[in-house]
Amino acid sequence: MSQTNLILIILFILGLLSKDHALIISALILFGLKNLKLDHWLPVVEQYSVKVGIMLIMLGILTPVATGELDLLQIKETIKTPLGVIGVGMGIIVTLLTRDGLNLMNTTPEVVPNLVVGIILGIAFFGGVPSGPIIASGITAFLIKIFRFLS
Repeated sequence: MSQTNLILIILFILGLLSKDHALIISALILFGLKNLKLDHWLPVVEQYSVKVGIMLIMLGILTPVATGELDLLQIKETIKTPLGVIGVGMGIIVTLLTRDGLNLMNTTPEVVPNLVVGIILGIAFFGGVPSGPIIASGITAFLIKIFRFLS
């Protein structure tokens, strides 16, 4: 068995144990592409999957606007509150962390499995909620900058 297959199988099992459906499906798709000799599609998956995933998340987040559950008046009223101000600020911070996280994953791809293991451990043992490795990578990049600054 190839090392690639072993890693994908381990990720699949960890996904099952942590009930992380995104990890389960991702590991299965990649395993299938690799073993059905469809690995010429892997560069396409690598190039577009993060962009498509972010678009799908944005669709889910904005759906209440399209359904009328959230209107302009509600947005105007809540943005003036402490919760609204903090929400806007955190939205900005998270986009910056995401940018740095994507950069870290592109320049240092070996960090990705470690992030996935950390996410799985957080789910399995600390009651965490599944999240993608992008924000975890962004926080990692931020902490690395702090560590380098202090060194």
